[in-house]
Amino acid sequence: MKKMSIVAAFLLVVASATWIMADPGGKGYGEGCGWGMGPSALASLNLTAEQSENIRALRETCLKEITPIRSNLFTKRSELKLLWIQTRLDPDKIRATQKEIQGLIGQLQEKGTNCRLSFRNILTSGQISKLLAQGFGRGGGFGCGKGKGFGSGRCPGGY
Repeated sequence: MKKMSIVAAFLLVVASATWIMADPGGKGYGEGCGWGMGPSALASLNLTAEQSENIRALRETCLKEITPIRSNLFTKRSELKLLWIQTRLDPDKIRATQKEIQGLIGQLQEKGTNCRLSFRNILTSGQISKLLAQGFGRGGGFGCGKGKGFGSGRCPGGY
């Protein structure tokens, strides 16, 4: 009987891990397409070499700051999913983990805002006007999304 319980517990852990890793739903905090724009938006701004280098450096810095937070967020969301599938729920642990997740999301939003502000400071007023005319700043944004890049702005194909 004890052996059967151990096997059942092991199968439950494997099944849970598979379910968590395979879950495609939800809003992921991953690398998106850009600060709410595709690569062609930057190309149309006629950036100087110095501006391009500053934007590249800013992107690297922002990714370095955001990556550990996103990783921690993924871990906490996985922990929360595991807490919810227990036969005996621990409401205090669930609430505490949810608060941690909310804190991490807040950190991501703050970092994203700081990066977007820094990005805007690199541009001239004419470039900012052109960028706003292309739809930058209307939804989407830096820091959350699915796919490769920087934010949840729609990629050129509408994804």
